[in-house]
Amino acid sequence: MEKKQLREQLQEADLFSRLEADDLAALLGIARMRQIDDGEILFAAGDRATGFYVLLQGKIKLYKVSADGKEYILRVVRSRQTFAEAAAFSGLTYPVFAECMSPCQLVYFDADDFRTLIQGSPQLALNMIATMASLLQSLNQKIEDLSLREVAARLCRHLLTRARDEHGEVTDGVSVQLETTKSALAARLGTISETLSRSFKKLQQHGVVAVDRDQVTLLDCDQVQQVAEGDLKL
Repeated sequence: MEKKQLREQLQEADLFSRLEADDLAALLGIARMRQIDDGEILFAAGDRATGFYVLLQGKIKLYKVSADGKEYILRVVRSRQTFAEAAAFSGLTYPVFAECMSPCQLVYFDADDFRTLIQGSPQLALNMIATMASLLQSLNQKIEDLSLREVAARLCRHLLTRARDEHGEVTDGVSVQLETTKSALAARLGTISETLSRSFKKLQQHGVVAVDRDQVTLLDCDQVQQVAEGDLKL
């Protein structure tokens, strides 16, 4: 990949937005391209955290494995998103597994090299703080959802988030593709497959969504929003 194209793609990541030309040039100097196959483990929980990544193409799931072998997906990373920053700067280990869900193209940044770079760039330091704050907010929202919201509300919030990620604006008739199996989605939402299936069935019966295998169409976005906020009980 040419440096100009790589620079443009990196600038689309929140962490590297608004950087000056000199900062971007220095960033490219420590960037390391990687191509990873579908199903390959990028790193495992407990591996020493030596750096972090920017995903250029593909999808990666970050997950934990329980003592009885069940997989719990914490996040699905999409193109132009960064991941493993917190672990890399802790100097400890990666707390999760990272596995490619499709062929992936990534950029790897060594933590020590990046730490040197960030010391000379106030904008990059501010971007790092903003990125960490966004991750913390996301985790707080997940805790709130799991502790205070019913399964149907968690499901609708997830569908709205996916719709915004895919289409930007959410309107009636917009469709989203489920990125994981329904059992994995159930685990991610803090429930079991049977309860998730009942929630999907109720939403369909009330004309809120339509489900065709792994594709979900939001038929009535106002009702989806009401269920997500807990204002509408099905």
